[in-house]
Amino acid sequence: MTYRLSRRMVLGSAVAASAVTALPIGAGAEQGGISRKEIEVEGEGGKFDAYLAAPESGSGPGVIMISTIFGVDQGLKSYCDELAGRGCVVLAQNFFWRDPEDKGVLPVPAATPRAIARAMRIDFQKSMDDLGRGVAELKRHPSYNGKMAVLGFCFGGPYAWRAACDGLGVDAAVSFHGTFVSKSMQPGDKPSCPVSFHYGDDDELAPQEELAAVGEVAHATGSEFIVYPGAKHAFMVKADAAHYGAGAATQAWGRTLQMIGALYT
Repeated sequence: MTYRLSRRMVLGSAVAASAVTALPIGAGAEQGGISRKEIEVEGEGGKFDAYLAAPESGSGPGVIMISTIFGVDQGLKSYCDELAGRGCVVLAQNFFWRDPEDKGVLPVPAATPRAIARAMRIDFQKSMDDLGRGVAELKRHPSYNGKMAVLGFCFGGPYAWRAACDGLGVDAAVSFHGTFVSKSMQPGDKPSCPVSFHYGDDDELAPQEELAAVGEVAHATGSEFIVYPGAKHAFMVKADAAHYGAGAATQAWGRTLQMIGALYT
């Protein structure tokens, strides 16, 4: 399904398209405290660090959060904490732990050239292996209810798509302004779960040709494809004042909560 929202629909308080209406997340939405900790997960050739946020009681779906090129910063952790407060078990792993120059979090947007450079050095297949290990780690958590979602921001978009297609046992996947997603798509791809793509139509890293390519595959596979007029690349990233778009971010996050809410059943 493809939706091109009007500016009024994106920025207004009421949403005309029911497909992007934010709904309560479900049984875990009212849970109280959460636990937050930094952990290490065994990877190929070493251990990688990850941020784990989980409810102090009850159970809920697992959610893997894949960062932008800047890494697992406080902005991403805030999204993790919100989901944990709603009853999810959330893992945000460091995909740059193997990088010879920049392994950790980089400042937004000051370190953009460094962040781009290390993203270009990434070994996608090794990172997919890391993703599988992150999924396995969450599945061992005592609060995990047997359902799993993968959310990818920018750099994370291709991983969300491949997680849906490559048998990782994922029940929902979301890509927020994903970069180079079309390059990760393969002939015959068939996602095993609902997938939702969210883009702005003013995204310099996802020009119209990229939107057309991703949209075509989304349509062919029954995936959701939503374009927000006027939204830029990184519209979900609050720390990037030049690109953050509150209206688009609110709608995209609301749709994501709706999808995750279905994983409580």
